Order: sequence, then C-alpha cells, then structure tokens
Amino acid sequence: MSRTKNTKRKRDGKEKDYIPNKASKQSSSTIPGPSNLDSPPPDIPLESGDATKLTKKDKIEPKSLQTIISEEELEIAVDTLKTLTRYPSAIKAKGAKELRAAVYDFRMACTTGTNNAGDEKNLTARISAALTDGKLTDALILLAEMRIRGEAPKLGALCRWVRDLDVVSGLSMQVDGVSKTTVPRTEKDLELLRVLDSILRVTGPVDGNEKQKGGVSGQPVCLQESWSLKKYGNGSWKMREAVLDGSIFKPLALDVRKFEVVERTIGAVRRPPNLHDAVVYSTPDGTVPLSPSHQEASYHKHPTVPNLSLIKDVLSPEECRNIIAATESIGYLPDAPIRDDGAEASILAHNVYWVVDQAFHDTLWSRVLPHIPSEIAGKKARGINRRFRVYRYVPGAEYRCHIDGAWPPSGIDPITKKYQYDASPADAKQSSLFTFLIYLNDEFEGGETTFFVPSVREGVMNAYPVRPIMGGVAVFPHGEAKGALLHEGTGVRKGAKYIIRTDVEYNVEAGKE
Repeated sequence: MSRTKNTKRKRDGKEKDYIPNKASKQSSSTIPGPSNLDSPPPDIPLESGDATKLTKKDKIEPKSLQTIISEEELEIAVDTLKTLTRYPSAIKAKGAKELRAAVYDFRMACTTGTNNAGDEKNLTARISAALTDGKLTDALILLAEMRIRGEAPKLGALCRWVRDLDVVSGLSMQVDGVSKTTVPRTEKDLELLRVLDSILRVTGPVDGNEKQKGGVSGQPVCLQESWSLKKYGNGSWKMREAVLDGSIFKPLALDVRKFEVVERTIGAVRRPPNLHDAVVYSTPDGTVPLSPSHQEASYHKHPTVPNLSLIKDVLSPEECRNIIAATESIGYLPDAPIRDDGAEASILAHNVYWVVDQAFHDTLWSRVLPHIPSEIAGKKARGINRRFRVYRYVPGAEYRCHIDGAWPPSGIDPITKKYQYDASPADAKQSSLFTFLIYLNDEFEGGETTFFVPSVREGVMNAYPVRPIMGGVAVFPHGEAKGALLHEGTGVRKGAKYIIRTDVEYNVEAGKE
C-alpha cells in the first residue's frame, strides 16, 4: 500500500487545521418559532454547566475517520492487515518492521473494543469490547458465562450494551397483529435480537406467562396482545389535526413568551454528538396551570410485565392540549445523533426540553403520590424530575430498543436562575428509580410503548405493547440493572404521538429523611 508525499501532506494539513464545521454552524442557530416540522430515542443525560462554547480540545481533535483518511485508504489498510494475518511468517520479515511498530502504537492508542478489554476476568469489560467490535458470537458466549457465574452488569454497562446494538424490532411494520413483518429481517437483525435476548436473561427474570401467544417459527420476537385501558367507543381529541390547522392555538390563554432559554448545548459537544443543539426552557409558576380540582387518578398493574403500571386520568384533556399547544408554539427541535462510523443512526423524535415550575410539579406530584412506591429498599420517594423531555413522534420516528438511565432531579437555581442538572441537596443526593412516561394524546395509529421480556424459549423475547391513553402515565423501573425494563417507542403509522419522559426521584442513601 503506497502513499505519495502529496497525500501525506494533505492528511497532515487536515490534522493540523481541523475545526468542526457543523459545530460552528450550530453555535449560531436560533430558536425556531411555531413548529410545523413533520420529519421525525438513547436517552443520555446532558452535561450540566455552560456548554455553549467548544473547548480547545473539541476544536483541534478530529472526531470522525473521514476527516483524517478517505474510505478508500481505510479499506486498503483493513484488507492489508487481513491478508498479512493469513501469513504470519511474512510478518516476521525485516520489511514489516515499521508495520509492526505502527500496529503496536495503534493498539496502545485504541481505547475501545477488544484491544482495550482490560482484565480477562472482567466479564463486563470483555462483553463491552465484543459488542463494540461487532463480535456478536463472542458476546453470546461471554453472556452465557456471566449467567452461569451469576454475575450482572451495572446499569451504565447495561444501557451501553443495548445502545451499541441499536436494535430495530420491526413491530411497527407488523402484519395483522402477528410477529411477521412486511420487510423480512436480515440475518444481522436476527443475530442482534438474539444477543439482546441473551442480555435480558442476565439481568431479569424469564416470562412465566403460560398463556403467551406463539410466534412465527425461527423469529426472535413473539408479539403478545396489546394492553389498552381506553374504553371502547370513547372519542379522541384530534390533537395533531388541531396543530396542523392552527385551531389548537386560538383558545390558548398561555403566554409562551414566559418560556425562557436557561441552557443551550451545542450539538457537537452533546453526548453523543448531534447535528442539532439541545435547548432547555424554564417557566415561572402558573405558566401552564394544572387545575386544583381534578378527578382522582386510578392505578392499574400490567397483568404480565413485572413492575409495569399505568396511572389513568393524571392530566385532563384540556391540560394535555395546553402542553402540546405551548410546546408547538416555542418549536420542537430535531434529534439527529452523529455516528463517526458512517452507519445509519436511529431516526428520533423531535423534542422540547422543559424544566417545569415548582407549582406545576407539586400539583402533578400530589395527583400520583398515592400510586408511587413511597420507599424502595429504605430509599424514600422525593418527587418527579422537573426536567421534562417532551417528544413528538411522526411516521418514521421511533426510539429503538433501549433501557432508560437514571437521572438526578434537575431544577433552576433560586438565586442565579440558572439551570441545575442536579438540584438535589449536597448532603442528601437523589437519583431516579422509575421512568414516568406521560401520554398527551392517543388518536394516532401505532405508537405503542412495547416492553420485551425473555420467553421460556431461549433466544425468543415476548413483546408486550402498551397502548397510550391521553392523560395517563406509564411507570416502570430503571434505576438499577436488575429489573430495568427493555422497551421501545414503536413507530407511529399515522398521525403524531406526543409524550413526556421524566423520572421519579428517590434518596440515594437508604434511611435518609
């Protein structure tokens, strides 16, 4: 593989002068007005603090292979190494001395994959490395060993494993309610789903449902009956239709100018990097009011999925309408993560990040408090995370299979009025143990929240769709690896789905008052 001096000079010039172009464009972007975006999930907490400027390191260090070498050069390098691997005696030759030195330096610099698995006895690190390098068979073997040894990963590793797989279940393209898709799954898709099943068997129980439906032979996902608490014949508010024709804004008595930007994170420094900024808003008390006189909410436990429940009638239709109108008025932003390997990333929902005011939080918390576990392993419940992630899904947008991470309670500093990523007291830290998923509408087709549980058949997961109901809240565990539920936002087939993702906060230390 020969290189001309001119090619080397070009590459050296790129390394010397590299500044991310996309980052500079994003830093000058402005907040959009009323949102009419119709183009379309891993939920990684954003860093707190001032993230409006790129650091020196971000300006000079390339984050993508394409900014250093061309795809052709990379392909030649890979082919060369694969060829030499088949002839190990040739590698010992004197002419390969510089190559051996370069390979050694590469291994020392590599911080991901099997080159950096660390202690061979650390199963978590070895599984992470195998998944990073796409060695799925190795990952299956190591996961089986982890089960035999009775070990389990920490929540961070578990979330990362699932995120690295980036699995598409295919349920948004189901045919006649059976586990068959209009587009057949590829061999790679099937293998990814089997690895996902193996991960779940390490961290959670097997589904003991004896009445489970049978799936299509050889398929790794077995679709079960949808769980719906909506009464038959009840009409739905046409939220998306009202947004598109503008009627949702006409009776709006809210002053959307009270939504103030308290933090902007440039897309290039988000984790993972994104084509778009993350903008966080706050509101003063009473901006989006909740009625003090509200019908009592009711609690419903899922018949099969462990620790999954739905609380009905938490918000009224009018309150849901006001939230949608307010967030559409300030504008939803796209979410497009950047992958440096050039692979296609998930198409995610548009979003509005909103730190709700204390009055809104307190009223909402009082409505659900009777149905939330007051204590978990000695850790007392403290409230809802005020950082609301409001999402809008349209056809083509979905959150692929994932496990939610734990969040601290965010807020606004009462003195500086700045955004606080972690607003819990220094001597009584808090972290979330449950996802709190608010459904703002239900007139769309598809768009279920689908939960995956390992079935009695090895390599097969049972999929349990939950049908959204306007004003209802789905509550399920996520704060620890054991018991955290794998789920996806199955794609909307028609219309638009509006939801809010937030969390239920608990004391980190048991026994704290």
